[in-house]
Amino acid sequence: MHLPDGIVSATPLTIGLGLTGLAGAAVALKESRFTRAGDMAWTGTIAAFVLAVQAVNVPLVPGASAHALGATLAALTLGPARAVLTLFAVLLIQALLFADGGVTVLGINTLTIAVLPVLAVEAFRRVFARLPRALELSAVAGTLTGNLAAAALLALALHDGAGAPLALTATWLIGVHALSGVLEGVLTGIAVRRLAARAPALLERREAAPAPGRAHYRAAAVALVVVLALLPFASNAPDALQVVLSQLQAEP
Repeated sequence: MHLPDGIVSATPLTIGLGLTGLAGAAVALKESRFTRAGDMAWTGTIAAFVLAVQAVNVPLVPGASAHALGATLAALTLGPARAVLTLFAVLLIQALLFADGGVTVLGINTLTIAVLPVLAVEAFRRVFARLPRALELSAVAGTLTGNLAAAALLALALHDGAGAPLALTATWLIGVHALSGVLEGVLTGIAVRRLAARAPALLERREAAPAPGRAHYRAAAVALVVVLALLPFASNAPDALQVVLSQLQAEP
């Protein structure tokens, strides 16, 4: 899902998508509130976790892999504004330090990896607010919907800005990320259930909610160590976007 530089040309659609993503990040920065002790540290902890999660690709279908976005967990623990800001910071670090995603397409990547997934989760959180297991349902439905919306938008950007056939982009991007969205949504739903039982304050996001304690940071640190330990076992298979780009480059 990390679109690199030099793939899409500057068309009205790609420029509009990029500006929309950057505008979303700007709104998130304006609306973010760090009012409680530990808010900044907890946001940084989630950002580090998302950075590590996105580095681990797992095989999903023959010839293609995928990685989790981390947007759902960020949205449910930080709220939509801080979640988008967190993911934008992760994307900026990836582009500048790891050449994972381009700087010139940072706006498009922000829209597809941060803004759309977070808004989808937040929308379902509000729709399911009065239902039992509301957060778990929001995690599954929001992750799947956000992945599908992001993949469809990226497919359109590649079609408009790189001449990629819609049949090719839709098959790989939407198909693979639909499966990825279901898996990540279920796993995030399980994680959210555990958080609701052990640290419900992290999911309430109210001004009166107590600040995260040391136990919460230790739990996040353990999760981060687990993810880092899995890095050597990450799949070497290309992700769906890399498959699409390789087929485009192979065409005469």
